[in-house]
Formats: sequence, C-alpha cells, structure tokens
Amino acid sequence: MDNIPTNSLQIIEIKKPDEIGNVKKEIDERLPNIYKGQLICLVAPIRSGKSNLWNWMLLHDNAYADLFNSVNIISNTIMSDQTSRFSYKKWKHNCHELYSDSIINGIVAQQKQKIEDEVEDTSYCIILDDLCGQFPKVGGAKRGMAAINLATRFRHYVKQPDAAMLLFSTQKYFDLNPIVRCNITSCFISGNVKNRKEIEQLVHDFADSFGGTQNFLQMFKTVQDAGPYQWLFLKMDKTPVEAWHNFDTQLF
Repeated sequence: MDNIPTNSLQIIEIKKPDEIGNVKKEIDERLPNIYKGQLICLVAPIRSGKSNLWNWMLLHDNAYADLFNSVNIISNTIMSDQTSRFSYKKWKHNCHELYSDSIINGIVAQQKQKIEDEVEDTSYCIILDDLCGQFPKVGGAKRGMAAINLATRFRHYVKQPDAAMLLFSTQKYFDLNPIVRCNITSCFISGNVKNRKEIEQLVHDFADSFGGTQNFLQMFKTVQDAGPYQWLFLKMDKTPVEAWHNFDTQLF
C-alpha cells in the first residue's frame, strides 16, 4: 500500500487484528464454512431427511462434532423425534419445544458476555427446526423478530475464528422472512420438493445466480432423479457461487 498516492480514494481492506487465533480442527472444504459464520436453510417437506441432515452436521466426526461450545435447539418435536434423540441427550438442557424471543435474546446476551469476559471459546450454534408460523413473514409483527434480527448479525457474537451456525429448517421456503432469505449463506433444497409453487419460489430467489431458470431446474432435476433423501446444496457465500448434489458432485 506504500505506492498508493496520498490523495488516492482507493478502497483498501481494514487491517485485521494481529492475533485471530486458530480453528479447533480443519473441516472438509465441501462443507459450509462455520468458521466464517453460516446461516443455513434446509428446505424439504415432511419425511425428507431435514432432521437427519442437521443432526448429522452436529454429531458426525466428519462434520461439526464438538466444534460448538454452545448448542441450542428449538424444535416442536425435539423430545419425541427419534432422529434427534442423540442431540436431545447431549444438549438436553438447551433444548426447547416452543420458540420464544426470550430464548434468542438470552443466547445473544450470553455470547456478548463471553466476548466481554474474553472467554477462550465463544463458538455457538442455534437450530430452529420446523417452527412454521412462529416467525413473521414480513416486517411489522413483534413476536419472532429476535430470530429474524439475529440473522443479520449472528456472526458478530463470536470471536474470530470461532464457529457460528444459525440453521433454519423449514417445510416451505417462503415461510422464511425475506431478511433471513437475503442473508442465507448455504441452502439445502430437498429433491423431494414437488409442489410447483414452492419450486417457482426457489427459482425466483436463486436461479439468476446459477445460470438462469433452465439451468437451475436442470440441476434440481438431477437431484430429484437420484432418488430419495437427495439435496441440491447451494453455496451462496462462495465467489462465484457453487451448486452441489449433496457434498459429492459439483453441478455449477
């Protein structure tokens, strides 16, 4: 930067802190990069593997097992869903059957305090599982806005490079507030989505980033044709963006 003229208006990167720290362990580059912060959306109808996917992320050694100091799960079925029984056993005291803004506000307060107290590990994860109707679809409503607001600033409640993940699991994509949809870093779309209007809504938000409508629909058909429990994985935080069939085959 020494060669930049003193009167230059060239935008340069803000100097990073001298010491950022080390990650707990290296993760596969095909996975969403939780060390940079991830707002993940899972879109699938019932019995399509949403719970299996996020539980695998939390528990499997090849994914994010033991990478979060704090895990909170808000799910109407957390106590009865057999797929989630291991997560419930591990984080029982941080599992909630009913959503409340106070839960989110409490987590944010805890994270802020950890940073202020210079706690060594500030990593955290919040799972919001199939909470249909709990969040406002547009602005105006007060209830549910804590989670919506968190979607815009969740990365600020950890010290770099501690892991941060906010995950919305939903049966209908457009049930998500526009603020959440605009901030998605990774989106998993089930090949089991068959509702034409739901597909049109996904095309509306994502197709332009992936070569247009026809290309997006072709990628989706590839996933559909592969059988049950298949995912179109969109990496929205990559430059350029990437699309994968599960974690195995890059489609775009």
